[in-house]
Amino acid sequence: MRSETLARDDFAVFTLTCPGNDSADERVHDIQLRGNLPLMIGSDVLAEISHADLLESWETAISLPLKDLNAMTILAGKRLSEMLEENLDAENLTDLVSDAAVLFLLAMRRFGVSEANRIPACTVKWNGQEATESVQMLA
Repeated sequence: MRSETLARDDFAVFTLTCPGNDSADERVHDIQLRGNLPLMIGSDVLAEISHADLLESWETAISLPLKDLNAMTILAGKRLSEMLEENLDAENLTDLVSDAAVLFLLAMRRFGVSEANRIPACTVKWNGQEATESVQMLA
C-alpha cells in the first residue's frame, strides 16, 4: 500500500475514513452491528476498532492538554506516513491500525467531537507537508 505522493520530495497525503450507515460495503455493516467502529485506512485497509478500545483511547485523547494533543497528532501522522510509504506486511499491520486509530481520534477531538459515541461519518485527510489534518463530513 502506498499513500498518494506527487513526487519523491513531496510529503505523504492519505485519508482515514469512518464510513456511514449508507456504506455499500457489507463488512462495514457487520462491524457496526457488533457495536464497533469501522475505519478505512486509505482505500486498501478496513480496520475494526472495538467499542472498548474506542472508549479507552477516547478517554486518553480527551485528557490531553492542547499542546500534547497537537504534538501527538503530528507524531501519529508522521509515523503513519512512513508506514504507508513502506511495503506493509502482517507484522506492521497492527502498528498501522494503532497509529491510524490514534490519529483519527485525535483529529475527532480537535474537530470538536465531544464523545466517542458521537463520531460522525467522516474523512480525515492528512497533509504531510503541513503536518496537519482536515476533517470532512460525509453525507
